[in-house]
Amino acid sequence: MIMEQEHLLEEGEEMIEKVRKHWIVYVNDFLLHAFGCFFFITIASFLASRGNSAVNGLFYGDYGAMILVSFVLLFWTSFFYAWTKNYFDVWYVTNEHIIAINQKDIFERDEAFMELVRIQDVFFEHNGFLATLLGYGQLKVQSAGTEQEFTIENVRDVEGCAHRIMELRDKAQGNGGEQQVASGV
Repeated sequence: MIMEQEHLLEEGEEMIEKVRKHWIVYVNDFLLHAFGCFFFITIASFLASRGNSAVNGLFYGDYGAMILVSFVLLFWTSFFYAWTKNYFDVWYVTNEHIIAINQKDIFERDEAFMELVRIQDVFFEHNGFLATLLGYGQLKVQSAGTEQEFTIENVRDVEGCAHRIMELRDKAQGNGGEQQVASGV
């Protein structure tokens, strides 16, 4: 696997898995913003077709075109902002750490590290019918000794990710196959 964040790896550390959000998150954002854009254009066209000269002049004149284009650009800018926050919110699971990158804003993000040997518990849950059907949900990893907890929402194959993290933790600690994965299903 190719990792965009090679600078985060220590000497001898290798990337095992990249944990990202499920594709339904991106579809949901797209549909929400496309519906908002379509709704605004439909209302503007409806008002203009009613024959109201003030509204008709506003939406079909030069200023009207500028207003419509401005609102469409606002919706699409908002969509790309949401997409960026979701896409760059990622965990890198290596043979030694979990590296959690939390994209807070366009130019602001947090990077946190948790050693696999310090993992105390892994918790996952599916919320709702669609999440259970498509296999996505919330994943939490708690570490021993500190109050640190990593949480990522809407993870694809959340159950498989939880089990793989626990297997890596057991291997790092030298334990056999004793797993303590908690499910909130």
